[in-house]
Amino acid sequence: MTAFALKILIIEDNDDILQGWLSFFQSRGHYVRGVALAEELLDELGDFTPDIYVIDLNLPDADGLDLVRKLRNVHPKVGIVITTARSQIGDKVVGYESGADIYFTKPVDPNELMAGVTALAKRFRPVAAHAQALHLRLAQHALEGPAGSVDLSPNESIMLAALVRAAGQPLARWQLAELLGEGEVLPSAATIEMRMARLRKKLTAAGGVTPSIRAIYGRGYLLSCTVLLD
Repeated sequence: MTAFALKILIIEDNDDILQGWLSFFQSRGHYVRGVALAEELLDELGDFTPDIYVIDLNLPDADGLDLVRKLRNVHPKVGIVITTARSQIGDKVVGYESGADIYFTKPVDPNELMAGVTALAKRFRPVAAHAQALHLRLAQHALEGPAGSVDLSPNESIMLAALVRAAGQPLARWQLAELLGEGEVLPSAATIEMRMARLRKKLTAAGGVTPSIRAIYGRGYLLSCTVLLD
């Protein structure tokens, strides 16, 4: 079991399996939600930013592999676990090439699934806290630091969580645009820069080092201060 709670989103159209895994992860202290259709994802992601996705490939409304690719492109460091009845070596290779971290063939023992999630959780293990660390309270849309607490908008919380999970790698503007887009309408580069400017001010107001977010020419935005996800 991990030493801290993870946010896990399960995408599984078999209701018995979904309910069983929801209960299993909840009993082990994790925050977990589940959906049966890919189209239901956006409803959950409005106020829930997963650390790990558990995805069934055989969804009735979408190609699971396409979903894995999209999630990996938008969230480079998120954990992705595939669960599927597809057991051929070729299927597994495609799954890993699409961006999965772990590929399980059904039926999956819950303890084996938990072991895989625990291994992935090392990616999100909090670093040693120090005086300058900031804490992003996702559920409250709040940023806390040595200079005090600052309220964030839901979009600012989403942007900052994505920058944290990028783990030292720049996030491209198109990735941020997809995170913030509503339907097919994506924000412009100017809109993203304006939102980044506001987020920088709030990071500074909470006590973050300056510059808190750097614009990397041709690559996107890079978080330059320590922010822990809570």
